[in-house]
Amino acid sequence: MEQELNYTHEDLKGTFSVKLANNQTLDDFCAEHILEYNRDRLEAIAIRLYVGAETIVTVYALDRIRQENTTMKPDKLPVKKFKITTLTLQDMLSYMQGFNVTLSTGNYDLDDMDVINR
Repeated sequence: MEQELNYTHEDLKGTFSVKLANNQTLDDFCAEHILEYNRDRLEAIAIRLYVGAETIVTVYALDRIRQENTTMKPDKLPVKKFKITTLTLQDMLSYMQGFNVTLSTGNYDLDDMDVINR
């Protein structure tokens, strides 16, 4: 399973795709690390990893019950945010079989590139 993350920060922005190890899913990760994670009610749809002075893993999970009975705008998804601060970068890497990162300055659209030295 591949998860793709688009993230903008500081000088570079880009995409980060991950091949999860051992046929795990993002839901498997959440069930293991978030005590109140209920697979019947929640569906993990995004994950953010911050590594700096500390490591913070933030998971965004769709609340299926709130989606069905909500007063939110119909074009918005009701998500719960969970922060995990007990994992290190090394811990996170153990969940990855591999990953691919592309970063750019943002001065040009990467879709407009034409590689000339193939």
